[in-house]
Amino acid sequence: MNKLKLFICLYFAIFLSIVVNAQQCWNSNNLSWRSGGNRQLTLNGVEITIQGIAWFGMETGTFSPGGLQTQSVESILDILVSTGFNALRLPFSVDMIINNRYPNQINYGLNPNLQGKTALQVLQYITSEAGKRGILIVLEQHRFDPSDYISALWYTTQCITNVDGKCVNYTEQMVIDSWVTLTNLFKQYWNLWALDIKNEPHDPVTWGTGNLQTDWDKAFVRIVNQIDAQTNFNGVYFIEGVQNNQGVCSNMYNNWWGGNMSPVQCFPIYLNQANRVVYAPHTYCSSVFDQEFFNAPDYPNNMPTVWNAEFGFLADNTPTNQYAVLLGEWGCKVNTTKNQLFMDKFTQYLNSKNMKSHLFFSLNPDSADTDSILYADWKTVNQNTMNYLRKINSSPSKFTVNGNQICLGQVSTIGGSTTTTTGSQSTTGGQSSTTTTGGSGSTTTKPTTTTGGSGSTTTTGGSSTTGASNGKATIKQTIRQTWFDGTNTNTLVDCVLTNPSSSAIAIPKYRIDQIPSSSWNINLISSNVVSFTTWNNQVDAGQSLTFGYIISSSNLITFTQI
Repeated sequence: MNKLKLFICLYFAIFLSIVVNAQQCWNSNNLSWRSGGNRQLTLNGVEITIQGIAWFGMETGTFSPGGLQTQSVESILDILVSTGFNALRLPFSVDMIINNRYPNQINYGLNPNLQGKTALQVLQYITSEAGKRGILIVLEQHRFDPSDYISALWYTTQCITNVDGKCVNYTEQMVIDSWVTLTNLFKQYWNLWALDIKNEPHDPVTWGTGNLQTDWDKAFVRIVNQIDAQTNFNGVYFIEGVQNNQGVCSNMYNNWWGGNMSPVQCFPIYLNQANRVVYAPHTYCSSVFDQEFFNAPDYPNNMPTVWNAEFGFLADNTPTNQYAVLLGEWGCKVNTTKNQLFMDKFTQYLNSKNMKSHLFFSLNPDSADTDSILYADWKTVNQNTMNYLRKINSSPSKFTVNGNQICLGQVSTIGGSTTTTTGSQSTTGGQSSTTTTGGSGSTTTKPTTTTGGSGSTTTTGGSSTTGASNGKATIKQTIRQTWFDGTNTNTLVDCVLTNPSSSAIAIPKYRIDQIPSSSWNINLISSNVVSFTTWNNQVDAGQSLTFGYIISSSNLITFTQI
């Protein structure tokens, strides 16, 4: 009996040790966020992937984030964590940075911690609470004044009358000064990741034409170099595209505002600091504007050519593409067959380009022309939208706060006889092959294998489906990467558990034939039995749960439902 107890204790100690060692942690004041090195987003040299979302409202005349009349900041952020988002894009107006503006659309009974705060202080509170939950922040200058909508240029050509009745000219220097003020105030938060310098430049804005009054690329460099010199900000800077660029080094399409990155091929961006630029183009479907290419005879098969011309070339390995590309804003209201086709083709395209990092628009369910991840009650998750997003990135990077340490990777906590592991690891996927297990037969296709440096072997691709046809849950396993560490072959596997039946089922339990070295979103009930967690202890009809694991083997875990 004593030997058995010792074995069990050693097992959990070893399991915990392996999981913790899978993390990489740094002091919160020693974080370097970068873009570059084979077009990757990195934290202290480690690749990360981003699944973010825009939460609008504060840039408007309400000076209030949407939804806070019916929900608390904390509950909304908790929803983001539960649905796998690790970044939040927060728009603001320059007016609310240089003036004390107070929110007028917040239920303070639900949000007592916001009582008496200015809009800028509310922005700080959201940033702080997001940081506690491992959510990165992108600050985005959306407007000069709430009444201004979205200006074409990064400065105004005539004054704008604010709510105080004062007509204000927003010069380039005023914009720089507001960014410096904001950045110096917010750099105290470890999770301030990116500054989106100007929302959606558009005609008559240009790129590389030599006109300093309209060339956005030159203005971006001037603005960012001054911000950097006056703040020592250690994050990244988003540059959005332009629109049509007067045909100079541009594609042949009518481009989205902020969506045309093609001029960078002729006129690249160089800052005083290396590896700090993130290309952040915008794109949408016909629910935002019914572009000509959405009505082409070969739609939607024509769309990869359009996307390649607008921004997709940035994901290719060419000399001009030294920075990472992230979709800075995209969205669609899937209310027509045309838009359904767009979403299917777009998610396929992003996977084909290995573009996993993106910022979806929007969190707000009252967006007029795009879908949200939430329904109108601001708490029920729209699984239709989430299913599309999971096709792009099923395992975005996981950031966890542990005291003054910021950890990237798996996190393990043990309580009683249950081990719960949450988190994810950022890696790069590739082509897929299929292994299907069920009943008495199986079919296997060998996955693609490539060899990396230092004598390592990397395998990408592969998928497996385990489950019965009698209405029980099914588990689909997809190999994301395998590697040899000098001793063992290690396999990272993304999994989706689905209830295919027409009614809800209790959370299933599974017996497993191997113990993972680390895992996320799995509850280890005993040494060889696992289960999962949902808010209502069941899996609704058609609902899917995502989880994953790393195993020191080339063989996937076999899940046998109990």
